[in-house]
Amino acid sequence: MADHGKQVWIGTVEVRPEREGNDVLGAAKGAFVTIVTWAADADGYRHNAELVIGSLDGLFLVDVLNAEPVDGKESDGQVAEEIDDLITRARANPDAILWGTFHTYQKDDG
Repeated sequence: MADHGKQVWIGTVEVRPEREGNDVLGAAKGAFVTIVTWAADADGYRHNAELVIGSLDGLFLVDVLNAEPVDGKESDGQVAEEIDDLITRARANPDAILWGTFHTYQKDDG
């Protein structure tokens, strides 16, 4: 199985509901969520993030923040246990697109 230059990437994405009262976010205006997936580059990461967010009822991806290859991030003691688990699970499955906790916000800045 060729990996075509893919490696495990991590990033934070901002999502918003298409309508109020969304099943995933409730009454929240939006959320940030960490996504871990295999990708060859930032465009591949965004594509996979859009795929998984689009599969969740009524959400759309607003922006991708800090997407980068994992490169041992879990070993520096700075990564939360949940994220460490996502990275470990993704490494075991080259088709994985995994997400963590949705950190919601209630109002827009400005």
